[in-house]
Amino acid sequence: MVNVIAAAGLAIGGYLLIRAVRREMSRVERRVSEAAKRATGELPVKTLEQDPETGRYRPKD
Repeated sequence: MVNVIAAAGLAIGGYLLIRAVRREMSRVERRVSEAAKRATGELPVKTLEQDPETGRYRPKD
């Protein structure tokens, strides 16, 4: 009987832990998304052009 109670306690504790971690991950993702939205307007976007010799893309001046 003690094993059943211990297993139920571990299952409930694990469930609560998973919920807390998901909530924290959601909160952090929301803050990162908001910061990214604020930062996008500050830096100009450069156009890339392909270097014919190397085939790599470089910022166009």
